[in-house]
Amino acid sequence: MKSSLRLLRAFSRTILNKPILAIFDFCDTIFDGQSVTFFLNFLESKLPLYKRIYAKVMRKINKIPPSNSKEYKENLMQVFYGIEEETINKYCSEFYSKVILNRLHRCVIEALLYHKKERHIIAIVSGGFDIYLKYFARDYGIDYLICTKLEFKSGIFVSKILGDECLGNGKLELLSKNLNLSDYDLLNSFCYSDSRSDLPLFSLVGNKVIVKNNQDISWANDSFQILEVDRKYA
Repeated sequence: MKSSLRLLRAFSRTILNKPILAIFDFCDTIFDGQSVTFFLNFLESKLPLYKRIYAKVMRKINKIPPSNSKEYKENLMQVFYGIEEETINKYCSEFYSKVILNRLHRCVIEALLYHKKERHIIAIVSGGFDIYLKYFARDYGIDYLICTKLEFKSGIFVSKILGDECLGNGKLELLSKNLNLSDYDLLNSFCYSDSRSDLPLFSLVGNKVIVKNNQDISWANDSFQILEVDRKYA
């Protein structure tokens, strides 16, 4: 009997000591807008005139495939083929400082900083690109950055997405590959997102927070909390 009690107490301590996870989407959640669109437009501005004209034509004729957006984005990125990785990184640093840092929702950043203060484990899970999100992760001390990766070969951008995009169910799959979710107190963990497409992530945690930014949220039930953005930036 005493042995059983000791095991029960040890099990209880293990459960109580599990860390809390705070999952954040990035686009239209932390960042005001779709960061990939902003990034491709920024990168396009660095091109010679004839390539900028070509990029505009590609945007008009390119259509999003019904199944996924990977092919669509790779088609748009063809105009950037052959740019050296060092040059891309320089542009990404500039994009981060001039665009990303000026469009961060203040109320969501405050929530993120609260979780850091509470020593929760923070994971950004985003369809945005690793090459610029890495700067945000560095500056805000993000524990896990899980996002869409771009492909380089021999230091040259080949206009491809490496592997699958980090979208929809793919977000949960990539999160599960990077973290052992059984190590976390998921009942008391958090997920912040603006989108119904993140329902797989929302389903993981006890605290589901919709970042409301004028979008329709009729799909959400009473288990969701609402964090309404006020267009004030951090």
